[in-house]
Amino acid sequence: MTTGNGLVGNVILFGRILRRAGLSVDADQTRRFADVLALLGFDRRGDVKAAGRAVFVRRREDRAVYDAAFDLFWRPSTARGAVSSALPRLRQKERPLTDVAFGPDAPPEMDVTDVVDDTARVGASVHEALRTADFAELTPAEARDAAAMLAALRPRLPLRPSRRRRPGRRGNRLAARLMLRSSLGAGGEPVAWRWWQRRTRPRPIALVCDISGSMERYSRFLLRFAHALAGSGAPVEVFVFGTRLTRITRELRVRDPDAALERVAGKVVDWSGGTRIGASLHELNRRWVRRTIRSSAVVIIVSDGWERDDPAQLAREMATLRRSCRRLIWLDPLAGRPGFEPSTQGLVAALPHVDEFVACANIASLAHLAERLHEAVA
Repeated sequence: MTTGNGLVGNVILFGRILRRAGLSVDADQTRRFADVLALLGFDRRGDVKAAGRAVFVRRREDRAVYDAAFDLFWRPSTARGAVSSALPRLRQKERPLTDVAFGPDAPPEMDVTDVVDDTARVGASVHEALRTADFAELTPAEARDAAAMLAALRPRLPLRPSRRRRPGRRGNRLAARLMLRSSLGAGGEPVAWRWWQRRTRPRPIALVCDISGSMERYSRFLLRFAHALAGSGAPVEVFVFGTRLTRITRELRVRDPDAALERVAGKVVDWSGGTRIGASLHELNRRWVRRTIRSSAVVIIVSDGWERDDPAQLAREMATLRRSCRRLIWLDPLAGRPGFEPSTQGLVAALPHVDEFVACANIASLAHLAERLHEAVA
């Protein structure tokens, strides 16, 4: 085949573009893609694109970057020949290729600056658009990518001082015994000063999430955020409520987020129903606060504030809960919308007892919360 070297050269270049765009691509993947193209041909563009996706894409979040790179690179060319018309337009140099070769005839080196820049720009814009898109407006494919991005969150946990101490070079209490023991080898002379300093431990976190009908478009993403919190190493308690309160801490301990949400779905019976925030918080205060929520905990309530019961009960339970924790944060998916005002009866009753009111309608807002969660405790 007279165009074999040109095909291999373009496949190598395509692999380099994907690698520079952020994908993990090795020489073996490039070789397999070249073999696949030799068998598959170029009759159907969709088949070629799907074959490359199967070879190069290992993570869901890389799919958008791969698609952008493929569309920019494998575009129609003005070159002559049936096979060349399926290859991209490229500027070529005379310098031979020295780092990768599949046969005795090495393909020429190619300048890929323009294509790489376009691919990186498109990939970055797609990634940023997904970060700032409202959860309620995502397509099924975007929802899968958003779930993967939420699973990758690494929250910065709030810390609290522990009763235990450890030796160090600084502190507020002299470690006399340790200094005496270390000075025995120096004739009783203290060589280094040792101090006792406080250890730190992750502060407990309690997340209470609304799963009523008005929160249906957001609750599953927020439960994935709760799963990321549960896997962060902090003592996390998670509750959900619609018409009743349900503790799902054990169900979220499964490492796989999809399996964890399946276990949650099997336990919770009031999905997408009514909203009884006051009654649910009453159950939380009466039954669970002393058992699971300590006075040093950060409590996060996720709800849009649509209360079906008496708002006066909600105000009383919020005041009780605020006295039982270190800090109380309210997340509302509608708070980031233009012109939003907390005018619902539930929010009017709850906000006087809240330390912080935060939006949570997209990945960017939840990532910002995970980044500054350690600052939540004054």
